[in-house]
Amino acid sequence: MQRLQFWRYDNDAIRALIGANAHLAESGLEPSLLDLVSLRVSQLNGCGECVDARVRAAVDHGLEQRQIDALATWRDASFFTEQQRAALAWADAVTEVAKGGVSDEVYREAASHFSEAEFVDLTLAVALMNAFARVAVAFQHGPPPVPAPSKGAILLHQGGV
Repeated sequence: MQRLQFWRYDNDAIRALIGANAHLAESGLEPSLLDLVSLRVSQLNGCGECVDARVRAAVDHGLEQRQIDALATWRDASFFTEQQRAALAWADAVTEVAKGGVSDEVYREAASHFSEAEFVDLTLAVALMNAFARVAVAFQHGPPPVPAPSKGAILLHQGGV
């Protein structure tokens, strides 16, 4: 069944999500860290198109290939920094919040690696990627086809997911 191509609709809510994504790009968090977290959230949500888009961005931002390759088993890999581990644990907990909340231990560890403003932005990055991934999975659509859809269409994946 062909599902709705959500990016074709000029929608204030989607534009707001894209605006939040633009804020994150200016937040001061390392682009490669944001890519790592977004890629992990995409994996957890089962969004193949999102994973593909995030891998390309991660490579562009200099994330090591071995980190990309080992992300699904990050807890067992020795080559993630303590800050990356804290961010990934936070991303896992926030993404899977319905399974048991977010523990004080995970909170404390993540909070110890980021300023308060960075911690808020990190949490926003996780929440935003969850929103993008859920929309993409629900409609079974990743990035819009090339060439771009009709005039005025929103390109969610361009600089977004």
